Amino acid sequence: MPVEIELKLSLSLKHSERLLHLPLLESLSHSGPRTHNLYSIYYDTPDFYFQDHGIAFRMRQSGSRWIQTVKDKGRISGGLFQHREWEALVHTEQPDYTRITEPELKKLFSDATFTRQIQPIFFTQFARTTYLLHLEDGSKIEFSLDRGKISADQSSLPLCEVELELKSGNAVQLFHFALALKKVFPFPLRLENTSKAERGYILKSGRKNLPVKASRIPLNADMCVKTALQTICWICLAHSSRNENGLLKEQAFECLYQMHAAARKQRYTLKILSKIYCEEAVVTLIRELKWLTAQFSPALEWDIFVATTLQPIQDSYPDHAGIRMLIKACKQLRNHHFKIARRAVKSKRYLTIMLTLGAWLSADSSAAGQLKTKKSPVLLGTDINKLAGAVLNEQHVQLKKYGKTLMGITPTNLHSLKIIAIKQCSATEIFADLYPDNNSNQYLRVLHKLQDILCAMDDSTGFKEFLKKVKMTKKKRLQNEAFGIVSGWAMHQCLQSRSELNHTWRSFNRITPFWLS
Repeated sequence: MPVEIELKLSLSLKHSERLLHLPLLESLSHSGPRTHNLYSIYYDTPDFYFQDHGIAFRMRQSGSRWIQTVKDKGRISGGLFQHREWEALVHTEQPDYTRITEPELKKLFSDATFTRQIQPIFFTQFARTTYLLHLEDGSKIEFSLDRGKISADQSSLPLCEVELELKSGNAVQLFHFALALKKVFPFPLRLENTSKAERGYILKSGRKNLPVKASRIPLNADMCVKTALQTICWICLAHSSRNENGLLKEQAFECLYQMHAAARKQRYTLKILSKIYCEEAVVTLIRELKWLTAQFSPALEWDIFVATTLQPIQDSYPDHAGIRMLIKACKQLRNHHFKIARRAVKSKRYLTIMLTLGAWLSADSSAAGQLKTKKSPVLLGTDINKLAGAVLNEQHVQLKKYGKTLMGITPTNLHSLKIIAIKQCSATEIFADLYPDNNSNQYLRVLHKLQDILCAMDDSTGFKEFLKKVKMTKKKRLQNEAFGIVSGWAMHQCLQSRSELNHTWRSFNRITPFWLS
């Protein structure tokens, strides 16, 4: 069963010619570049059956040859595409379903009623320039620069991307080569997380890049600790990368929330690993992911402040000019930080983080680094169940400790309690699959509610920090009135939340931890 493994990078067309003449490419290629024109027709049913089932079906012309290809959805994470594909030479651009021999696909394409519905949906036309690269470790990578367009009906999208396809060797070399390419190419490169087929469907349907929520993390008790934690990071990397285009192209705030959650969960997972193994790459990634979440957080904090504090106030004071001025100023600050977050994702530093993370995840998981022998014996084991139980229990105990002081909790302790609740939510979401017979849903449901209340209270107590950053206008009286209204509103909300917090805390206390039951 052929599996195609490739890494995609996008770049500006105006810089692409410079890329082809890099000494790096010439030094690793035994022969010069080859350029040929490729024309592809993508087929589907009118109701997009193939797209809905994760299948790409195309006919590609290269010279006088037509190649029929069927691809499955596979896995896309951090620009790395891994999917099965089946190819066959055919005589014309018309599909030849008799050349499809894979059993499950053969059954589908043998249905005459179904195949009569199949028709051209969109097209790609581009020039492909390739180098076959021979790396020092013996790996071979086909470097392809594709320049052209994707067309559907009367619309088209420009296409300019690099495909690094692994011909032989280890997939980690794709990331190492991309990192080397980034160092010597002076213009922006970005990981491309959507295939040509996906972009064609977006063009055809007119739909936008929608926010993608986190998927389930498939852990099992047979995994060693490092493999399990790397699996978590792969899922988080896929979660983040699938929201990248929505952030950059659609400027969707929800995509930023999703990317922030993924980066935070990745960092949390790597910090767990750092307690057990000494790996320089892990320490570097923890530091860089901290930088990344710091680029994302201000925009989200301002967005929450506007949505949960200021918007309800405006609904109650619709005619107050000071409130309108304040909301306008806060939205400007929110949008300013949103631009900073988007710039971070476009930066070379971000590309380096993603490629370094991909390289670490693609490396041999048995190369665990040096074991930290001074840590808890439970954490030193390779039993992922024991590690999960230890992490969940440690944070659960911390929650209970802070919970004893709820009645007179200080703002500092409130913030600490919120952070622990967020970490425990992450841990529960990560490790829930290890306890299929126990009810983690109830624990997580109450914990999420507890986290939401703590976040709201923390925001209510921190409103003064937001207002300090708002520039005073010439109409100081109106703005001071608005500040006073916000202050009173926030204190009232905090008092209401305290009552809700006590009720939710009692519910939380009654739940038996699912990892102990």
